[in-house]
Amino acid sequence: MNKHVIRPIPLIKLMTQKAKHTYKMNWGVSLELVGYTWYIEGPKENIIVDAGGTAEGLIKYGVPTETIHSVEDGLSMVGLKPDDIDIVILTHLHFDHVELGYKYTKARFIVQKAELDFARNPHPIAAGEYDKDTFERLNYEVIEGDKEVTEGVRILVTPGHTPGGQSILVETAKGTAVITGFCCIDDNFYPPDEVAKRMPVIISAFHTDIYQFYDSMLKVKGIADIIVPIHEKKFLNIDRIP
Repeated sequence: MNKHVIRPIPLIKLMTQKAKHTYKMNWGVSLELVGYTWYIEGPKENIIVDAGGTAEGLIKYGVPTETIHSVEDGLSMVGLKPDDIDIVILTHLHFDHVELGYKYTKARFIVQKAELDFARNPHPIAAGEYDKDTFERLNYEVIEGDKEVTEGVRILVTPGHTPGGQSILVETAKGTAVITGFCCIDDNFYPPDEVAKRMPVIISAFHTDIYQFYDSMLKVKGIADIIVPIHEKKFLNIDRIP
């Protein structure tokens, strides 16, 4: 089996409140998050996870955000251009994960049917997270359930944050790495000891089903040798996983 490498490509950074991302905990604590696209190095096809978003897109919603790299500059760090991408696996369709989809003119976009259906007709509570202009005209491969994308790269359905969230399992030289299909940081998977005694993971406050979200996190934690939380800022200083 091929042993792949994940290359984090940071695009934006934003400031928020930690309590939004560690459910009912850490009130009044600021938190810096990073938005990425993730290049999977190894397969014959050029595969990335998430299309990426822009600072401008989040600033419109009142979120203080800065650009780290344009997607063109980010991809150039791994020797690619947007037109070189063959497959974009979308963890979910929140606008900051799919906003730059139009840049990948030759790619097919893998998405769960449940996610696409919900994004097209979201509940009012979640409607602010979706922008049809960012996802309606993409070239989709719509799937239902788990799927092997290529040898060593698999999709695992992990709903809860959104109805059709999907995580990506990547076989590496140091075991199975999982790029999470839900917005999280390291603290969500590794709670302080007093919290871990009653629950081994902490969900974020952004969810469509709180119980599904918790179960999806447990599923990922049980499978992964390496967990890649998709908004964890430490990957700013890490150019490859593992």
